[in-house]
Amino acid sequence: MEKTVQNRTREMVYMAMFIAIVFVATNIRVHIPLGTGGLIHIGTLVMFAIALKYGPRYGAVSAAIGMTIFDFVSGWASWAPGTFLVRLIAGFVVGYLAYSQAGQGENAKRNVIAIAAGGLVIVVGYYFFEALFITEFYGAFASIPGNLAQIAIGVFSLFILKSLPPLPSEIE
Repeated sequence: MEKTVQNRTREMVYMAMFIAIVFVATNIRVHIPLGTGGLIHIGTLVMFAIALKYGPRYGAVSAAIGMTIFDFVSGWASWAPGTFLVRLIAGFVVGYLAYSQAGQGENAKRNVIAIAAGGLVIVVGYYFFEALFITEFYGAFASIPGNLAQIAIGVFSLFILKSLPPLPSEIE
């Protein structure tokens, strides 16, 4: 089915809304003095929820752009390229793996696997970005606990999935 202008416009509005929600959720944060001083925020929870419920495209783009904008406006600009790439891949992986015949985000087992895989992308991706561009390989290990804490917070997305409304079917 060919997308109409109205459907494409609606899709852009949803994408912009999801980007804004991820940005705001990432601003709800606590600075932790580990490694290079990472953050713990609920942006990961929101990213996982969007990817699980609405699919890989919404999950990837909203996480990558929303969190990258946060990095630029919050004094973390040196992390922005890594955030963009890591969150783009993680959001896509979560959304892609969560898909099942029952519908997006409807299979609990697939959702858990999706979050685990997306979490692995986050931990490994940020480790290598930090090791190559921010600190060095041994120093980057210190940030892994903070990333694991973010993923642990993100697991709570499983509990809010049922409360998220479906998008109109013509956008899928």
